[in-house]
Amino acid sequence: MSEKHRGELAEHLPRMYRVALRIVGDADRAQDVAQDACLKALQGMGGFGGRSSLTTWLHRITVNCALDHLRSRDRSMNGRVDMSVELAGVPTSLVSSPAVQAERREMFHRAVELMDKLPDDCRSAFTLTQLDGYSYDEAAVIEGQPRGTIASRVYRAKRILLEGLEGSTHGGRDNEREH
Repeated sequence: MSEKHRGELAEHLPRMYRVALRIVGDADRAQDVAQDACLKALQGMGGFGGRSSLTTWLHRITVNCALDHLRSRDRSMNGRVDMSVELAGVPTSLVSSPAVQAERREMFHRAVELMDKLPDDCRSAFTLTQLDGYSYDEAAVIEGQPRGTIASRVYRAKRILLEGLEGSTHGGRDNEREH
C-alpha cells in the first residue's frame, strides 16, 4: 500500500468510527469495528479497482464489519452508549440549562434504544441515508442493493422509529410493539 493510500485511510478513520458507532451503539465496540475495517481495507487495497470512490469502498467495509460484529455478539447491549458521544457529537456546552441537558440526554437514549430495535438491514440503510448524508443511489452502491430496496428499508426504519416514538408519548414503553 502506498503512503498516499495510508494517508487517505487515516483521513477516513474518524468517519469510519462514526459509522461503526451508529451501527453498534457503543464507543469501545465501534473502535474495534473501525480497527477491523482498517485492517480489511489495508489487506484488500490491492483489490480496490476504483470502480467506486475510496470513501464508498471504505464505508462498505466498515458497515460489513459492524454488521459482522453485531451478529457475533449478544444483541442485548450490556454496555450502553458512551456519554462522550452523547447527542451525536453536539457539545453539551451548547445546552444552557440542566433541565434541557436532561431532556436531550433522555431523548438521545430513547433514540438509541429505538435504533437498537431496527433490523440490521434497515438500520444500515437508515444510517447511511439519514445520518451519514448519502443519497439513496450512493447507499445502494455501498450496500450492493437496488435503490428501491434501500428506499423501502429506510421507509420501514422510519415507520418503526415513528411507531416507537408514538408508543413512548402515548403511555410509555409498555405500548411499544416489537418488530
